[in-house]
Order: sequence, then C-alpha cells, then structure tokens
Amino acid sequence: MKRAGLHLMNLLIACFVVTSSCSQTKSTGNFPATDSYVGSTPCDSLIKSLLQIPSITKCDFLKWDLSLQKSSPDSFHLTVFYGESQPNTNGFINGGKKIVVNGKYAINNGSGAIPHMKIYYLYGDKFMSPLLLIEMDSNILHFADANKNFIVGNGGWGYVLNRLQ
Repeated sequence: MKRAGLHLMNLLIACFVVTSSCSQTKSTGNFPATDSYVGSTPCDSLIKSLLQIPSITKCDFLKWDLSLQKSSPDSFHLTVFYGESQPNTNGFINGGKKIVVNGKYAINNGSGAIPHMKIYYLYGDKFMSPLLLIEMDSNILHFADANKNFIVGNGGWGYVLNRLQ
C-alpha cells in the first residue's frame, strides 16, 4: 500500500513538472521595441511655429502619432495630421494635411519644480527647435515649452500624448 502511494505521489509530481514546463514561454524580455503615443492638441501659434506651419494656415487641432524607437538608438518617428475640423467627426475637412518627422531624442532629468521627472528632447528634421515632452508616468507625455513649463490646452484639447498598449 505504501508502495502504491509512493508511485501515485511520483506520478503527480511528474505531471506537475511537465505541466509547469509546458506552460513556460521563452522570455523575449517582454519589452516592446517601440513605445507608441497618440493624442490631439490645439493648433496654436507655438505648435505652428515648431512644426513650421504658416501662421495664416486654418488649423483647429492636430493629431499626433509618436513612435520612440528602442531598437534604433534614440530615434523617433512622428506623424502629425492637422487642419480644420470636419463637423460632427473627429477628422479634418478634405482629410487635412500631414507632416512626417524623423529624428533623434535625448532624455534628461527635470529641474526646478520637476526634478524627479524625465524630459524627452525630440530633435526632428522639420522642427524649428526641440520638442519637449515631460513624462508624467509611463503612460503619459505632456508637452512643455522651452522653459520646461507645461503647455496648457483649451476646452477641446490638451497637450498630452497617451501611450498605446
């Protein structure tokens, strides 16, 4: 009887080991090669200047799609759509206009009122000056001006980008 109990125990342990090993997956680091962020912001003079959009251009808001590459050291790809808003939609009249920006980015620690936060400096081939984004947490980047002050939105849009999962 003791021998049968011992065999049963060994069988159960073997089943547990096999089941556990089959459920394991090879670790790939579980870190994406790209961090992607999206958002919509107002189209004010500061952003028009940064993106070299003529000041007389009719523009209600911008849609941002930012990819921070990890596999290619510190590079990014940004697509921005802008124009007059199409009534009763979240799009633009005639599809709007598109700007594609590629470049490099650097991450520095904050200072002054925000010493514990990371600041992303995006240097793009179509930017007048670096685009500054303050990491609020791992899911939110907030636009900042050259003095590292948060840029305030309006009743329709804020100056934040949200991480895509």
